[in-house]
Amino acid sequence: MTVFNFVIIIVVCSLIYEYFNQRQKLQHNNTSSEKKHDELLNEIGEMKQRIETLEKIVTDKGYDLKSEIDNL
Repeated sequence: MTVFNFVIIIVVCSLIYEYFNQRQKLQHNNTSSEKKHDELLNEIGEMKQRIETLEKIVTDKGYDLKSEIDNL
């Protein structure tokens, strides 16, 4: 084996190592991004429920009556 072949083998091995290293980092980032996405979807769902509750309270006739009494 010549020195040139040895250098080529080292370069190829280092490139393969770097490829798998970058691939692993990307998979880790995708997993954390999916978790954040799921958390945000859950938070949006909770906010929608709160808004619906607030809309029910505000549109309730008893709420209007109470605000009219408070205004007197």
